[in-house]
Amino acid sequence: MSFFHSQTPIAWKNLVADPRKFFWSLLGITFAVVLMFVQNGFRNSLFDSTVRVVRLLDADLLIVSSGRYNLATEIRFDRQILRRAAMLAEVSWSSPLFIDRLSSPIRVSGRPSRPIRVISLDPREHIFSEEVLQNSLRFLQKPNQVLLDQRSKKEYGFELNPPNSLNLQVIELANQRIEVAGLIPLGTDFVHDGNILMSFYDIPKLLPLRSGTKAPLEQVDIGLIRLKDPGKLRQIQQALRQLAPGQIEIYTPEELAQRDIRFWGRNTPIGIIFTIGTVMGLVVGTIICYQILFNDISDHLPEFATLKAMGYSNRYFISLVLCQAVYLASIGFLPGLLLTEALFRLLTLSTGLIMELSISRILSVLGLTVLMCIFSGLLAVRRLWQADPASLF
Repeated sequence: MSFFHSQTPIAWKNLVADPRKFFWSLLGITFAVVLMFVQNGFRNSLFDSTVRVVRLLDADLLIVSSGRYNLATEIRFDRQILRRAAMLAEVSWSSPLFIDRLSSPIRVSGRPSRPIRVISLDPREHIFSEEVLQNSLRFLQKPNQVLLDQRSKKEYGFELNPPNSLNLQVIELANQRIEVAGLIPLGTDFVHDGNILMSFYDIPKLLPLRSGTKAPLEQVDIGLIRLKDPGKLRQIQQALRQLAPGQIEIYTPEELAQRDIRFWGRNTPIGIIFTIGTVMGLVVGTIICYQILFNDISDHLPEFATLKAMGYSNRYFISLVLCQAVYLASIGFLPGLLLTEALFRLLTLSTGLIMELSISRILSVLGLTVLMCIFSGLLAVRRLWQADPASLF
């Protein structure tokens, strides 16, 4: 008798024999799945939100100060270096990006001032790869106009509904009145509670002290470079480093994003905490699944005793229990995924963080769920291995 004709139906019937017990079993697996998804979701949100701006930049290479160990630090390089980079024959385009937080408090009338991330750029240039964001730059036509991140936290006091209510609010950036010309979907992170985009031509007036005693537009946070021939990227990357050895680093947007992800994942307690949370979710799920399978084995000991007395080997019982474990993992995963999707949408709306479910992340949690249930099954089946058939009747 083949495996699919004998063992698989027995494994399935053992699980569904008691509908009430089967429901609670699936609920336990679903809880473990959601727990792992949420912990992974917050961890990935930390990374995705922090590097979102970098990944949106339409550039082949980025120049940053060698002292800027992560994107949140305000360590800058001289704009003259970017001008020298633009003069290389292989460079087709360059543009500076200015990022401020410590020197850019924002205040809505009736609310206390709070720091906000200000990203200043040339609105005439093609800065972003995302079409919606790039098209929004056309609204930066007049002095002191800004684009507001619609996902900025509620603590700022921005009135977004209806949209024209923003024009009725008195909003000041660094004690100077500004006008919100439009909304953008950017997203917050664990450092920045909100964002605004503005033209860098407004920096001397709105943020004159951003670089201390130095000219405010002569200290650049990120230099954007596009190449005439991207196929020579590594060669040109090395040539750009030689413009100011020890002062700057040259990355592709994804390289800079991965550098920040490594920093937050390895050097900060936040990344470590969420990693531990994922492991704890796996441990909790293993315990739940083990209890489900162990109790099922205990409830069917007479039947298993009969099969063992008939000469069925330990290999048969391993296959049987592991088959039940895979059933539990597969069926319990789907409601967990659906609940997670709803929960992530709610968290995105309430926190402004990016909570995304990519295919790779779904498959990784599915893999952890299957491994969790299989390991639990191997632990639970030991009772059958050690039992004497005569004592089981």
